[in-house]
Amino acid sequence: MTRWWLSGLAVLLMWIAYGISPYVALYRLSLAVQAHDAAAVAERVNFRTLRLSLTKQALAAAVDAIAARRDLSARDRAILTEASGALAEPLVESLVTPETLIDLLDDGWPVRAGLARQGESGPEVTGAARDAGKGTDHLGLHAASPAQLFALFRTAEPRGFRGMVVSYPPDRSIENRFRLRLRLRGWTWRVIDLELPTALRERISQRLTGAMQR
Repeated sequence: MTRWWLSGLAVLLMWIAYGISPYVALYRLSLAVQAHDAAAVAERVNFRTLRLSLTKQALAAAVDAIAARRDLSARDRAILTEASGALAEPLVESLVTPETLIDLLDDGWPVRAGLARQGESGPEVTGAARDAGKGTDHLGLHAASPAQLFALFRTAEPRGFRGMVVSYPPDRSIENRFRLRLRLRGWTWRVIDLELPTALRERISQRLTGAMQR
């Protein structure tokens, strides 16, 4: 009887450890970002999958922006997306480095990648982007306190047994949130995807559409 009880307790503890493990990973990632520890951040990010994700988002945003001004068929969109891939690559490469990712996760805006903050001078920054960019210092991933972790817990969406998505900041509207996807590989949770908020995708698309139209 005691053996069964101990086995059940062990299983319960394992489930509890698994349940809190992604939040421990978020906590450690947040600390690494605050400390500007590029090596620690690199250990917790799958840069290959993140690069693919950001490339798709950048291209989709740029093609949507062009399609809004032109009548593009599905075939035209496919051709434009394929042709603009080479233009998107340098910008995405500048975003997907440990240093720039720290910049992005810290306050929600990748200044190191050469993107002006929302609301700063520049005719290409729309009023909607300026409004979404107010208080950009609160747009980062903050998970270093129990209250912040609990706020992320409330936004968590399981993705199978080894995946989870959290959106932040939890007090912003959906279109102004980041959606960060974690995946468990071995014993480590890593960031594999980061869906950008509308304002940042818009800013990136402006950079790309400008390059496409030259």
